[in-house]
Amino acid sequence: MKFHYNTIVIGGGAAGMTAAISSAEHGKKTLLLEKSDRLGRKISASGNGRCNMMNSGPLKYYGDTKFANEVIYHCNCNDLICFFNKYGLLVKEQEEGRVYPVTMRSASVIDTLQNALKMNHVDVKCKIFITGISKAENIFYCESDAGDIYTSDALIICTGGAAQKKLGGSSDGYHYLQSMHHHLDPVFPSLVPVITDHKSISGLSGIRISCNISLKDGEKTIHQEKGEVLFTEYGLSGICVMQCSRFVNKTGLFFELDLLSSIFKTQNEAFVEIMSRRSRFGNMSPIMLLEGIFLPKLSFAVLKQAGIPLRGETVIDLNDNDLEKIIKTAYHYRVEVIETRKLEDAQVTAGGIRCDEFNPQTLESKKISGLFAAGEILNVDGDCGGFNLMFAFASGIIAGGFQKSKLNIAEDT
Repeated sequence: MKFHYNTIVIGGGAAGMTAAISSAEHGKKTLLLEKSDRLGRKISASGNGRCNMMNSGPLKYYGDTKFANEVIYHCNCNDLICFFNKYGLLVKEQEEGRVYPVTMRSASVIDTLQNALKMNHVDVKCKIFITGISKAENIFYCESDAGDIYTSDALIICTGGAAQKKLGGSSDGYHYLQSMHHHLDPVFPSLVPVITDHKSISGLSGIRISCNISLKDGEKTIHQEKGEVLFTEYGLSGICVMQCSRFVNKTGLFFELDLLSSIFKTQNEAFVEIMSRRSRFGNMSPIMLLEGIFLPKLSFAVLKQAGIPLRGETVIDLNDNDLEKIIKTAYHYRVEVIETRKLEDAQVTAGGIRCDEFNPQTLESKKISGLFAAGEILNVDGDCGGFNLMFAFASGIIAGGFQKSKLNIAEDT
């Protein structure tokens, strides 16, 4: 059977739902196709189920940063709040500009978008897998695995990236757009835990510590973050580690953990404290030098990396040079990087379809008129904190035609 629409949107995630709503708001007969059995699966997992929707702070995008920033310029955080308010969802801002639904539940975001789809009479079909797309005589043809053909005047690809396969991540959209003469920049995991050498993390699994962390290549610092690091059986995790992960692109890199700057104002202050402990705990194990500063297992790891003998020696056996080694190691604890975990463990896909082949003001292809792409399928990825969902929502709204009605939406709220 054949079905014709003004606009077809492929992909029922954050970008796809907002694109379909935006299209229908402009009076276009719109069809939203999703291959899984429900919409918004990745949204449901966002922010541990709380859904960090967007961020009001400085933008933090990678890949084609200029393109991402221009998209957000045309549909910013305030515009998105107006959009969601229009359909009944209230939001609140928390630390570092993070914006959440007031319910703190991702289900509220999905329900709001689904209600907006109904209000705007968008046809929604789940469990529809598109096997191929083409264009002839200004009409797009989308053929399903059931043999049905859906045609449209405009086509918006919002199938997301290859990350989180269990939540619907795939390479389908890359294949669709490559078949339409677009190019793919290599994809790789972003916001993903990192696998490290075993020696430096041995016995530390489950320990969390707030610290400064730097990804380094020899003396060169590639990226720095501050926050909570989680030691795991295979390496390091935590938001600050995952935000470093997209820069793990070669062998020979290592993490340097500054474990003391959050505790002591200066290295001299730390050294004075350790000196004082040497005089107080002279007949005890060297572990006492760090007792109450770190958990015992982390204290042992720091002393071991510093080369301090732990075969029955006591604190009084250590000289000033030994104390300096301990302090230096605690400020520069080294963990060798092996690789990141794979795409299925990543929150976001880095890389994607080249952004310079699309207009950031409209998300329309520069190669094929009427073809649009939005969301994670493009070569844009952001930090934790709502940046990735914000780009998905904003690019979807723009692709569906949001700019023409921006003032109307603001007035309606």
